[in-house]
Amino acid sequence: MKKLINLFVAVVFSTALFGQNKNHVDEIKEKKALEWVHAELAKAKNPQVLESYGSDDFFRKDSVRIVGYIKGYDIGLGFSSGMIYNSNLFTHEDLPVTARIYENGTFEFSYEVLYPEISCIIFDDQAVEFYIEPGHTLGLLLDWEEFLHKDYHGKNIYTRHPMQYLGDLGKFNERLFAIDSRRPDYKELLDRQKKMAPTKFKSTWLNQWKTESLSLDSVLLAYKAEAKLSSLIKAQLDMVYANYFFEYALDRDYYSKQDTANQVLKMPLPADYYDFVTAIDFNNQAYLASYDFSVFINHYESLNLFRVRPSFTDSTSAQLEGLTKRGLINDIALGRHMAVMLNQHPIFGEQLVQNQLIEHPVVAKSIKEYANYLETRRGGYELPDTDGAKVFKNMVDKYKGKVLIVDFWAEWCAPCRVGIETHLADREKYADHPDFAFVFVTDESSSEKFYQEYTEKQKMINSYKVRDDEYLALRELFRFNGIPRYILIDAAGKIVDDNYSMRNWKNDFVKRFPDKFKREDFFDSISAQELRQN
Repeated sequence: MKKLINLFVAVVFSTALFGQNKNHVDEIKEKKALEWVHAELAKAKNPQVLESYGSDDFFRKDSVRIVGYIKGYDIGLGFSSGMIYNSNLFTHEDLPVTARIYENGTFEFSYEVLYPEISCIIFDDQAVEFYIEPGHTLGLLLDWEEFLHKDYHGKNIYTRHPMQYLGDLGKFNERLFAIDSRRPDYKELLDRQKKMAPTKFKSTWLNQWKTESLSLDSVLLAYKAEAKLSSLIKAQLDMVYANYFFEYALDRDYYSKQDTANQVLKMPLPADYYDFVTAIDFNNQAYLASYDFSVFINHYESLNLFRVRPSFTDSTSAQLEGLTKRGLINDIALGRHMAVMLNQHPIFGEQLVQNQLIEHPVVAKSIKEYANYLETRRGGYELPDTDGAKVFKNMVDKYKGKVLIVDFWAEWCAPCRVGIETHLADREKYADHPDFAFVFVTDESSSEKFYQEYTEKQKMINSYKVRDDEYLALRELFRFNGIPRYILIDAAGKIVDDNYSMRNWKNDFVKRFPDKFKREDFFDSISAQELRQN
């Protein structure tokens, strides 16, 4: 009885809080939607909320569920789903999730996480942040009209939109997103990149980092933020400033070639430039929960000063001494590199895994599980029975008997178009090949006029333009956040490679399908240089 009373009070409160002046039909619709959200939250069997990010149960693989309601939603708005660009940062895997929106404006989605995280869901190109912990269900209530009128100044991911958070983590979400961490101006960074000498930038940025950290301490004290909340917000600040250090150094060579008169861009980075990482505690688990950790680990992993350097002769791995730090973050970078090797050079990658180079047990386990997963996929796999699979089969089933390369692309994607235009001659030459075909898939972001003209000009004979919600379902099916993405399908319709590389596709066809393709099919009249490239 007490639970029912609490549910009734919550629905009444939410209805009142969402405003007045609704017609009767809208009132009924909203009341039923809110009843559903609160009922789903009441059914949730949430574990205990994490007390701190240093606790032993920080890592706990479990599903999370988000249920919500978009006030003012109508199918006529042009979207019927949302997308969470989820990923496994330990293994480089994209794991996008589609959130289905029902006609009454309610929505729901679930996905698996390994640790707490700040994430966001994209509705019609608008981003809404939320914080979640493994095993929990969170409620989101969003007023769409107020949402669209909010002035986000091009920073929609970080703007606090008019919404409510419900459930065991509701209050924590509200407190987290109520604090303005004053993210530095990215345009100012780009300006400094071209006008401020590296040594000056480093000293200036370190001082600003320190000043902002002290200022944030005062804000958190005045806000009476608990230790857990404070640690997450401060971790986010550290990630932002560390990333700006990385991004100042990024592409300086490129810009110096574009602006040959700019003397600042010609100045080398000081030898100690990257020692700012000493300010980062590589065992601080709160960093992983912050929104910007994914950007940080990408930078850290890719820089030669820090990255794992494999030897392809003895299957060992070594890192430069000095600036490279040990700890959880370094192990994550090492694991990510192993994941790349497992994909690109499976035998070598397996040897790296067997050498047990990763010290952190959770990271080591994740990489071993990923190696096992890849092994099960190497022989190809059948599509599951999902909405995305149905959309995909409707497009490709007519080509059964042929090997297919399916290309996901879009008008706005420059790398997609470069790839398409690079292989124009191949499409012309093999347009009527009996054993394979190219198939192209894009979404509604590609304008109809451009789509028709471009596909005709580029001889993209087997082209499909699907609805945005169908495209999101295909992203989820093949686990990709970015494009271009290529899928290789054998003649029986089995998925052979869902992250295919087009670089040496002819040579790969000869090796992978020797019963269908011979070397002379592709290389009978090409130059020696082209032969080496393929």
